[in-house]
Amino acid sequence: MPPKLRRGATHWDGRRTDGQKEGFEEGFEEGREADDEAEELAQEVARTYPGGLPYPARPPANPEVGSPAVPPTIDDEDRKRLLLELRALVGASLQRLWLPSPRLCVLQLRLPGRSALAVIDARLRFAALVPERPTAPDSAPRSQATLRNALEGTRLSGAALVVPRDRRVASPRLEFGERVLIAEEALLCVETASGKILWASSGASRRPGSAYPGADEIPLGDAQPLTSRDRKVREALAAEEQAGVAARRKELVARLRTRVRKLGRTAAAVEEDAARAARAGEERARAELLLPLASRLARGSREARVPDWSRLDEEGRPMEVVIALDPSLSPAENAARWLRRAKRYRTAAERIATRREQVQAELSRTQALLARAETAQSADELAAVEAELPEAPPRSLRGRAAPRLPYRKFISQAGAPILVGRSARDNDALTFRVARGNDLWLHARGLQGAHVVVPGAGDSPDARTLGDAALLAAHFSAGRGEDRVEVAWTRCKHVRKAKGAPAGTVIVTQEKALRVRLEAERLAALLSTET
Repeated sequence: MPPKLRRGATHWDGRRTDGQKEGFEEGFEEGREADDEAEELAQEVARTYPGGLPYPARPPANPEVGSPAVPPTIDDEDRKRLLLELRALVGASLQRLWLPSPRLCVLQLRLPGRSALAVIDARLRFAALVPERPTAPDSAPRSQATLRNALEGTRLSGAALVVPRDRRVASPRLEFGERVLIAEEALLCVETASGKILWASSGASRRPGSAYPGADEIPLGDAQPLTSRDRKVREALAAEEQAGVAARRKELVARLRTRVRKLGRTAAAVEEDAARAARAGEERARAELLLPLASRLARGSREARVPDWSRLDEEGRPMEVVIALDPSLSPAENAARWLRRAKRYRTAAERIATRREQVQAELSRTQALLARAETAQSADELAAVEAELPEAPPRSLRGRAAPRLPYRKFISQAGAPILVGRSARDNDALTFRVARGNDLWLHARGLQGAHVVVPGAGDSPDARTLGDAALLAAHFSAGRGEDRVEVAWTRCKHVRKAKGAPAGTVIVTQEKALRVRLEAERLAALLSTET
């Protein structure tokens, strides 16, 4: 360890090392220079103020709140005056509470003919009436529901300033019948009779279930209300307000980024559809080149070499074109499939173009909102962005999101409902929990795809409903885009699941098969009935 220099030491103990000696000499020299500067400063002060300084030249080592070194915020006298205003509301019903942050609670109190808002803040340890609710993120701490269950519906029965016996600072306490809300370094909800802590916000050193120590109450006196209460409370809550704005901005930016990503994926899918529609002319041209020679080519051919009279070489002969074929179909069937596909794409081209414009416009609008949200600095700016967002999905009466159904619902030409599973897990839920034994069950044979159920089909299923359900089974399968897809159908009671089988995998017995031809217009009409 380096040697310690005694106060007033001016020489070196030769028993130390050379490095320690050098450090001693440097430190001694610096100390002497500092003493010289202090002496010069003292002489200058003596010349300027012959009678001495009117106040201490240096602030105290531990300045008190309210001194020039520490600007005043909320002191105990302010806390008393603020609590006196709250005490005047004794008997008010607590209608609602919010936790904008783990250390701040907003209370909505109801009096005859009017409502009042109050806050209790653990950061500055005060409770007061406020003119408006502080800015907060849309989400809330998970423990907010617990505190609501403990306090909402009770009545304010008292307001006091107390000093816990294991603390040295005063904390506000709001009393609600058999329970109290205390703001120390965190918020606490305590049962009055037993002293048991029922709830504590994050960051609390006291944990729920433990005993709250006794507290000594400080008399509030009869001081007059603060004339600048709103300004003082607003300044005290400025940090919480900024934190609320930052949290709200973070949530809004996250929502908009998610929407931008989703719209980007939609735009990419629409562009793929547009590219397919643009290739419709190519497929029609291939079919027209193949048809004149289709009867001469053998079934199972993998390619065909045909002359293209629209392109001639230098000698006036047609260029030879190599066309790839599906060997499972005859050349004539290959050509017919290309013609049908070209017709379908040509019919959908206008709808795809409209959809592309809509998606691009919405994407540009959302990107602009995201840019505004990222630069927003106030709650008003964030509210302006939120006002331009699409409406949120409807909520149930209890305020929770409506339960997600494991299926999509369509209506057949005959008016019968058709249920289509959304995913592999949803397929299991639809088939084994929603459907009944005699309901019709359909699935694309040999392909991955959705389970399709027709509820209440009866003993003789309607042919149009069965055809619509089969068309949906083909569309929502890996066979989408093919001309023909084979669909198996049976009753739900003949479908079972093997033990340990992956989600969506089933064993089917007594099945029948339908060969479904994909009709674009019929499919579009069917998809438009989704509810």
